Amino acid sequence: MGKDEYANVLEYFPYGMSDSKDRRPSAILLTESLGLLLASIKKDGKVEVGKKVYIGEGKREDIHHIISRIPLSKVDEKGKELMNEILDKKIVEDEKKFVDVINRLGPINVKLHSLELIPGIGSKTLQRVISERVKSPFTSYDDINKRVELQFDIRRSIRERIISELNEADKYRIFT
Repeated sequence: MGKDEYANVLEYFPYGMSDSKDRRPSAILLTESLGLLLASIKKDGKVEVGKKVYIGEGKREDIHHIISRIPLSKVDEKGKELMNEILDKKIVEDEKKFVDVINRLGPINVKLHSLELIPGIGSKTLQRVISERVKSPFTSYDDINKRVELQFDIRRSIRERIISELNEADKYRIFT
């Protein structure tokens, strides 16, 4: 994860997280590069859930400092719902970036290809994706769905993969 400039607030804790001894206001943030962070809020500050906040190197208005990276298991259900909405929006906004990732993914080892890590892509679909990708690179999600004749929406599969990576259940990372 590189240096992010902005993040979205998924949860706000005015008295700190319940499982922490630290009682300072804190928030869980979803960064632009799709990482989860726990941040300390300025003393008299309050952030709204869903708000986009500055976390870069310059003067921050709301965030005092970043405490640590956290796993998805620390986020409650409301935070996960908001995260899904933000991810859906980001997947649509950054279509070119995600399609470029799909265009350049290669094999991990002799038995496993990176594309197989995306839910819904098995060995047969993998062969169709590779053969279509050789003809010409994909240009959009609709192009992928049409040329490969997927039985599912690739946007949803990308979101599921991002969530899987945030759960830290898999050692391979494609999108985060």
